[in-house]
Amino acid sequence: MTNDGSVLLRDGRAMHLDGMPHGAAVDIGIERDGTVGLAGRWDGRRPFDRVLTLNGAWISPAWIDLHVHCYYGGTWLSLRPARVGPARGVGLVVDCGSAGEANFAGFKEFLIDPSPFPILAYLNISTIGLVAANRVSELIGDAVLDPVRTAQVAEAHRGLIKGIKIRASDQVVGEWGMTPVRVAKTVARALGLPLVVHIGEAPPTLDEIFDVLEPGDMITHCFTGKLTNAIDRQPPHFRRMREMVQAGLWIDVGHGQGSFHYGTARFAIAHGLLPTTISTDLHIGNAAGPVWDMPTTMSKMLTVGMTVEDVVARSTTAPARFLGIEGWGGCAAGVPARFTVFDVAAGEEALPDSYGNTETIRRFFEPRHTVLGTTVWEAARDTDRGHGSVSINSGDSAPSAPVPAGRPRG
Repeated sequence: MTNDGSVLLRDGRAMHLDGMPHGAAVDIGIERDGTVGLAGRWDGRRPFDRVLTLNGAWISPAWIDLHVHCYYGGTWLSLRPARVGPARGVGLVVDCGSAGEANFAGFKEFLIDPSPFPILAYLNISTIGLVAANRVSELIGDAVLDPVRTAQVAEAHRGLIKGIKIRASDQVVGEWGMTPVRVAKTVARALGLPLVVHIGEAPPTLDEIFDVLEPGDMITHCFTGKLTNAIDRQPPHFRRMREMVQAGLWIDVGHGQGSFHYGTARFAIAHGLLPTTISTDLHIGNAAGPVWDMPTTMSKMLTVGMTVEDVVARSTTAPARFLGIEGWGGCAAGVPARFTVFDVAAGEEALPDSYGNTETIRRFFEPRHTVLGTTVWEAARDTDRGHGSVSINSGDSAPSAPVPAGRPRG
């Protein structure tokens, strides 16, 4: 990581850069204050403190991962933030409900505030968040639902908290059923924030969840292979999800260790239902596979039928819109510099989904640099396949034993 003086990104190609034609040759000059000063072709006259020669690599807005778990030390399943950020091409991450109202202050003070790259969060509707998930459900009893305090914490940290999170699956909600989902929606609506809903095995069913969602809310794990909520196995759910997406519902990949099925994703995409955003759900149970990192997840989306341009849009400008961030990846003078430099390279590797099914990936997103202001990180995809997954008993998100290829039985 380097961060001294002005920077010139020399000889790149534009992808989803505001105001730049797709594929246009571009040089981007970054001022010492971290804002864009030049976007076009460098004439060689103005000096820069550092020149990064890209040799025709793509420059896009910095990648955003909308679903990670990085409350390291405060929740059992979380990774260190460095594991999910710029070293993998990601310029902004959103922790997806690791913290609840009772422990968000520690997340902010000890991890968010010192971080050299931005971390945002969705606040868990549970007071305790995912402190011991999934060994101890965050919805363990009446005392963990305190909508008033949850609202107060979210209101006090408007700049950091971008949604209310609820895990709506059987091993989490138990006998509560839809009650926590309805409470979470009530809090989110009162605050003017989106509700972010994890789906897994029913109950609740997707029909029940759909009934409380509104435009602007988000379902994460949209391509789950779980029997009761897999949209390729439940045609009414697929039709309703497509209608709701057209009306403004966001659907997010959230790969995870138990939540991405190649067949479900391929079916949905072939029938015109693309994810609105792409994310990893990185945590200790999947960082050594089957997820590894954001560029590997993005590469899998090429294999199930998406284009490079669509994948990048749903990993950059689309999540920025969901978060309400203006000018993400903009090239106008004075805009903060936030870019990922990457190649799309040929290769061949058989990689699993969350259920043990393997697909041969033949095109890979290969990040080279993450640029935030004048700070430049070297970046690369995780290609280490020599270590095993951390074994955790996650129930819905991370099986405690290998899952046979295909789909889980009901």
